[in-house]
Amino acid sequence: YPPDICSDKTGTLTQGKMVAKKAWIPSAGTYSVGTSTDPFNPTMGALSHARCAPIDTRSNDMASGNQTSEQSFETLLAGNTRLKAFLNVASLANLAHVHEAKDGWKVRGDPTEIAIQVFASRFNWNRERLVKEESWIQVAEFSFDSDVKKMSVILEKGASGNKMIFTKGAVERIVGSCDFLYPDDGSEVARMTPESRKDILDNMEALASQGLRVLGFASKEYSGDKKASETEYDREDIESGLTFQGLIGLYDPPRVESAGAVKHCHKAGIEVHMLTGDHPGTARAIASQIGIIPSDAKAVARDVADAMVMTASSFDQLSDEDIDRLPVLPLVIARCSPITKVRMIEALHRRKRFVAMTGDGVNDSPSLKRADVGIAMGQSGSDVAKDASDIVLTDDNFASILNAVEEGRRMFDNIQKFVLHLLSENIAQASTLLIGLAFKDSTGLSVFPLAPVEILWVIMITSGMPDMGLGFERATSDIMIRPPVALKKGVFTLEVMLDMLVYGVWMSALCLSSFALVMFGFGDGNLAEGCNDRYSADCDTVFRARATTFVCLTWFALFEAWEMVDMRRSFFRMQPGSTRYFTQWMLDVWQNPFLFWAIVAGFVTIFPTLYVPVINRVVFKHEGITWEWVVVLVEGILFFAG
Repeated sequence: YPPDICSDKTGTLTQGKMVAKKAWIPSAGTYSVGTSTDPFNPTMGALSHARCAPIDTRSNDMASGNQTSEQSFETLLAGNTRLKAFLNVASLANLAHVHEAKDGWKVRGDPTEIAIQVFASRFNWNRERLVKEESWIQVAEFSFDSDVKKMSVILEKGASGNKMIFTKGAVERIVGSCDFLYPDDGSEVARMTPESRKDILDNMEALASQGLRVLGFASKEYSGDKKASETEYDREDIESGLTFQGLIGLYDPPRVESAGAVKHCHKAGIEVHMLTGDHPGTARAIASQIGIIPSDAKAVARDVADAMVMTASSFDQLSDEDIDRLPVLPLVIARCSPITKVRMIEALHRRKRFVAMTGDGVNDSPSLKRADVGIAMGQSGSDVAKDASDIVLTDDNFASILNAVEEGRRMFDNIQKFVLHLLSENIAQASTLLIGLAFKDSTGLSVFPLAPVEILWVIMITSGMPDMGLGFERATSDIMIRPPVALKKGVFTLEVMLDMLVYGVWMSALCLSSFALVMFGFGDGNLAEGCNDRYSADCDTVFRARATTFVCLTWFALFEAWEMVDMRRSFFRMQPGSTRYFTQWMLDVWQNPFLFWAIVAGFVTIFPTLYVPVINRVVFKHEGITWEWVVVLVEGILFFAG
């Protein structure tokens, strides 16, 4: 089951610190904001104005007089009723607060609304000032809805009693609700025509292609009566017959680490999908910047390129069979709705993919539940989303998901190391004992190459602490460039089982050879009688051979723990990029202090068992060795050579 991550854009792949960069008013031109180091400070970043529309800027078709020029906000506002009407919507159809404190500018509210409120504040058109000085009073609010994709407010202006409706939202929905606009020829309000709608949408595309999130503003006078509650208003009537005021382009820069995180996901065999409510042009631009889709569409086949970026409406119109016939599932879905997210998860499941889904809103809970791993946002996420998820991302950062994947792989690797180390030793011990039954004394009884207490010592004392130390191992250098492990395989992959068998058989062969060398190669081959139970002069060679086998097995268990640090690389070359060809292993053994001291303790505790009287002969059934250390040393070299 190859893994896929379906991620939101705003605040996860991007910084969530939006800045209003462009505003276009059909009858006034394009207003731009210069670079600012503080997105919340409306006094930073120069204001400039050009008579041309964004689409003219994109095509470099700027006529004389259309060049951008920096101007003060007082100059821009002077006699500019259309800009003031635009700023009224920006400031009043907005619940965010921007104010200056002793320690700098402070904000409160939704990131999108904060960016718009900061833009209005650049012209000293802050909501708090308008409410205080012009006595605007909010009568009703119609909050943003993922289906309507608009929000509106009704406000009454002071003593005059004039009531206005201010609306902002997705450009397509705003344009669809507008019947009037102020054309760029400077004439009075005119009827919205198909040509003017197309012109607005073309300019939206021009802004979106720059990676800006584009919203539309509209307004109209309200002549109806106040209602006792907001539910008594007909929202459809409130948000129809509007006058289009303009577009605003918000830039939410990608997180610095997002591009690298996406690249590492691809190397790790993880496909990344971006499911966002933004316009397709904005989504495509951001996805291209961070590497979700290739920057050069010509590098892939035409049908694949067409399927990479889709709108939710296009995706939802497809049947399940049509979706399954797509060459690839969309890497970017724009104008995404909660239902679209659920269908995307189901489509991935039909392709046998393992899906992680991010979400923050109440409406995201079905997709979070349906995904194999639901990931809620800790900072911007709702309580409902957090309850429905499996993981809560405390910093809302996509790169943290990659860190979690790496940590999960590290834990899985360490479990495999522990299991491989433990079971390969068991195979070595079992093989040594079973084959050792062939060594028979003069009475026909088998002489054990390893005593029962020796086996228990290796399992409980020698191997116990190194096994624990393997659980503290850091991730290997290639952990995020390996393909994912199939869920059905689990810990016992073919690689682990083969390693288990090879290590076990090789250690068993070395242990048996050490016993045979001391007993038959350098000894007299006399297995005597009763050497499994007690020491005697006749059993001295047997006890020495058994001690040699015990020390060899102990060394192998300890050395194998270091070999397990990287199951795919030699103990002497665990860092492929290192230029320390002969000494790198000396540094590597220090990387895990717990494992290092556990292995040192394993070496040290051998000596009391060998040379302390009573403990050696009575308890362990072996004798202290002398020249046999040469055999142990040779066997240790052969272990590494194997």
